[in-house]
Formats: sequence, structure tokens, C-alpha cells
Amino acid sequence: MVKIAPFRGVVYNSGELERDGSLLITPPYDVISPAQRGAFLDSHPHNFLHLDLGRPLPGDASHMSWHPRSTELLNQWLSQGVLVRRDQPSILLLETDWIHPISGRRLTRHGFVCLMRLEEVSKNSKVRPHEKTFSFHKEERLDLMELNRAHLSPVFGFFPDPDAHTLRTMYDLAGSYSDFSVKEPDGTSHHGTFIQVGDSLERLVEQLSQVTVYIADGHHRYETALKYRQKILDELALNKQEPASNSAIDYVMIYLCPMSDPGLCVLPTHRVLSCVALTDEEILSSLSRYCEIKDFPFNGEDSQARIDLAKKLLDDNKKGLTVFGMFLKGYRRYYFIKVKEKVKESIALANPDDAVLTSLDVSILTNLIIKKALGMTEDDLDNPDCITYVQTIDQAVEAGNERDHRAAFILNPTTLDEILKVTEAGRLMPRKSTYFYPKASSGLVFNLVDPMEPVADLEKG
Repeated sequence: MVKIAPFRGVVYNSGELERDGSLLITPPYDVISPAQRGAFLDSHPHNFLHLDLGRPLPGDASHMSWHPRSTELLNQWLSQGVLVRRDQPSILLLETDWIHPISGRRLTRHGFVCLMRLEEVSKNSKVRPHEKTFSFHKEERLDLMELNRAHLSPVFGFFPDPDAHTLRTMYDLAGSYSDFSVKEPDGTSHHGTFIQVGDSLERLVEQLSQVTVYIADGHHRYETALKYRQKILDELALNKQEPASNSAIDYVMIYLCPMSDPGLCVLPTHRVLSCVALTDEEILSSLSRYCEIKDFPFNGEDSQARIDLAKKLLDDNKKGLTVFGMFLKGYRRYYFIKVKEKVKESIALANPDDAVLTSLDVSILTNLIIKKALGMTEDDLDNPDCITYVQTIDQAVEAGNERDHRAAFILNPTTLDEILKVTEAGRLMPRKSTYFYPKASSGLVFNLVDPMEPVADLEKG
């Protein structure tokens, strides 16, 4: 059973949020490039990234040396009133207006930030992941959480809501989003209202208890919360202590969105590869064993070519074909790659009990093209120096001209139905198979985690 709860969230003081809100909140730390990191940190002395992805300094011993500085800042901002903890447990209802980065349409997504009780994930659990995670991120987040004892950024989850029953409940609870409005530099705006205990939250808690929650984004944050809980329990046991009943360590902060919401959107995540030991000629020769390849001239500034490639991929995908775009180092041409039908048939015959996973575009790209044809290993795919993930063709072109990147692959988005089928089968997609857009922003609210502090239990009435 899914159990959600309100919490005493930490927020920016109302004056600073109203005055400088657009300079305070950020996307989740793991989608921020090095250049964006510097820009956010320079934008405001209280930008949330100072806590979530602080500035590296000369002489730092490791990539985690900024963690103690984050903890010091957190305590300083709380004592100075830059950040304040709300008096009463509440759930934050959010209305997010955003512009689709491909179509240009303006859309609205509705969701809420709450606590959700942790449970070990399995095929039969009510909380289910859909993709693999990176060891690097989990180690880094656990170290940060041990120091600042907080959920800084929410996990992002969605849940079936076929009759839009929960979405209507959210509308009823919100009334108007009157507590704050914040606009991000990219045009995304957030309108929020806090719903406190006693404001009919029990209805929402009851409805969520009947659903399965699928983790859309922040899998490593969920796994980190599980590891942190066990670490604290072990430490308490050594001292012959126990946490509070219904303790804060038993929960994770999460942003939840019903599938019935028309603003819930999945974009593709493209791959830019390093660690490929093949020449261009060898790459094309190896791919030709499995794919039909067409190439077209590309001068790096040809925006129409990028639009044509994206449209061609989508059109052929609707026909049931497995297709990808590819750029090679130098980006003088772009390639349209169609996996041969006989190859797809052989994959299906070799994996009759796992067709729901192996038939996905992202699985075929990972296992057939990246690993088999290009020779990259599973360790390479767990190494951030070997593979970069981007969300637009423009970003792929830009990234391809940085460092020692060898090739970029453009793919179509994974659908919500595909995600459900994979999770129901108890399987995991390759890393970064999806990009739910926009991300659940960081800095609107976060949660302090004290094992001796109980969480409000609305199920007790």
C-alpha cells in the first residue's frame, strides 16, 4: 500500500522568494551542465544549487569536497532566516506551466510534493522503478545526505488515474494557487499552495493508498533514501536506540503527478559517446551488419536538417520501425539508421520471455548498437566519462564538439505505456531511458530528516 504524508517543509522566506524567486530555484542537479552550474551559482548568493551542487574550489581533495560547505550553508541560512521551516505539516500542490521544447506548445502539469513511505522495490511492490541507475550518483548523494540530513530534491513519480478522480481531488483542494508564483529563466512557471493537516488531506491520502507509484525520475534519490535509512538504523542499534514511531527516515520526499494530467510528458534522452575505439569507417561497417544506413550532408548550423531528422524518426516510429539518428565526430554528415527487420526478429526469438524489454528502441540501441556493434561495456555505460545524456538534437551537436566524444545517437521517446509494461514485468530499462519534462524543480520546498521526529499519520484520523 502506498502511504503518503504531509511534512514540515523548508522554504525560502516569502520576501526573498517573491523578490528573487527566479534566481533561487533550479533544475535537479543531475541535469545541469558544468557551464550551467557556474551560471546558477553566480546568479544569486542564495541560489539553491549552493546546497545541491556547490562550487568546486582549488585544492578540493575530491568531487565531494563541497559537501561540508553545503551543510555549513544550510545551517547558516536556517539560522539567518533565509530558509524557514513551516510550522504545520502540509502537502505542496503545484501547477507548472511550461513550453514544449520541440513543438513550442504551452502546457500545464499538476502535481503535489509530499512524503511517501519507503519500501524495498520488487516486481510486486507498490513503488516501482523503471530504469537502472549510476553508482557514481548514489555514492555522492548518500555522502551529502549523511552530512546535511535532508531530502534536498524530490523524487518524481506518477500513478494511474484512469477516471481523473485524483486529479479532480487536487483541483478541489487547491482552489487557487495562492502561496507563491515563481518563473524560471526558460519560461517555466510554478504556482503553489500548501494544504495543511485538517484541510481534507485524508481524501488524497486514501486515494493514493490504492495505486501503484512508478518512479519517473530520481531513481538514485530513492535508492539513496533506502540506504540512508538502513545506515541510521544500524547506527542507532549500536547505541541501543530506536527511531521514532513512523520516523522521518522511513519516508522520501516525492513529487507526484497523475497519469490523467495532460501536462505529463516524456521526451527522449539522446546519447553522446566517448570510449569508442573504432574509426568512422569501422563504426559504419559494424552498424551495417544490423542496420540500413542513409547519410545526408550536415554543416553544423543546419537547423532544418535537425528538424527533418526528428520528424523522420517520429514518422517511421509510428510505422513500427526501429530507427535512430547518428552524428559522428566532426558532424559533417548525419545518418539515418533503420534496424533490419530480420535482426529484430532474431532478437525476439532469442528473448521470448523478455520481449517487453528487448523490443524497446532504447534497449536495442543499448544492447545491439552501443554494446555489440560499437564494443562498449556495461562498465562504460556506468561511467559518466564515457557517455553523456542530452535532451535535444542541438545539445547533441554541441556536446559532440566537446572533449573526445566520438558519436551521438538520436532516438524517439519511450511512451508511458511502454514504461508500465516494463515495470509490470519486473524489469528495468537501460539508464536514462526517459526524460520526464519539465523536471521537478529544486528549491521550492525540501525536507529535513530527523530519525527521532515522527511523520504525521493521517490514516489514524
